[in-house]
Amino acid sequence: MTSMTSYLKMKLTKCSVVLCRVPMPSTGLREFKVRPGLIVSKDFNNERLDDVIIAICTSNISRSHEPTQYVIEGDEIADAGIRIPSVVKCESLLTINKSMIIKVLGKLSEKGTMEVDACLKDALGLK
Repeated sequence: MTSMTSYLKMKLTKCSVVLCRVPMPSTGLREFKVRPGLIVSKDFNNERLDDVIIAICTSNISRSHEPTQYVIEGDEIADAGIRIPSVVKCESLLTINKSMIIKVLGKLSEKGTMEVDACLKDALGLK
């Protein structure tokens, strides 16, 4: 597990792609899986709170046409620090403690950030 001092040294900002330990619902949240996530909480909260809100990322792009999913592809794959095209599932949000974050992989572009914001608004029913 990441030590408390390790996560304090990381710059955790909105639209950073992070590798983190997330609880698995199929195990009653008792077991964890390491997977990428996208920080979607605002920077003011990311700086002052012990938790961040993430959207789960997956390489299963079969539902990428849905308005709640943002596809990371092309040049943005390298910027995000991932290896293959993936989607940000803005309908699948988790609040996790910063100690569950293993490392920062990369960051979305400004354009990607704006598109994720639109996906989040759709997922949450905001105008």
